[in-house]
Amino acid sequence: MALLDKLDDLRGKATEMMQSGVAIAKLKTDNMAEEDAMRRAYLAIGKMYFELYGDAPDAAFSVDCDRIRACQLRIAENNLRLAQIKDDITDPPAASDPPVEKTAPEPAPEQTTPPEPDVVPFEKEEVPISDVPKHAETSSHSETVPKENEELPIEERK
Repeated sequence: MALLDKLDDLRGKATEMMQSGVAIAKLKTDNMAEEDAMRRAYLAIGKMYFELYGDAPDAAFSVDCDRIRACQLRIAENNLRLAQIKDDITDPPAASDPPVEKTAPEPAPEQTTPPEPDVVPFEKEEVPISDVPKHAETSSHSETVPKENEELPIEERK
């Protein structure tokens, strides 16, 4: 009988551990959903700020607004190049056009003056929450907020 009692006791402990494991997993999943909602809210705030004040941002946001404008410019240039490539593919030269001779490209002339930096380079970085103004802080400990396309390591998702 003592053996059966021990087996029942172990079965009860295993059930409790399984139930607590399920509860932990559910809470972690809920936390991940809330963190995702919070990231989307931060993103929405940033987009709204840029739309409203991007042309004349506060000094604290001017570098980031410059980065966004530089990215927008590069995207527009890339879209133009894409359209040109698509046009070249869809409109092949007519049969009556003389064949184009393929020659080696000429080397680019060396630049004696460095080009002016008209775009701000984008660096992937994490911004500590402690750098956020006091009224925007929600926690007392310092953590980092990942950028929009940055993937969180699995350890941080738990």
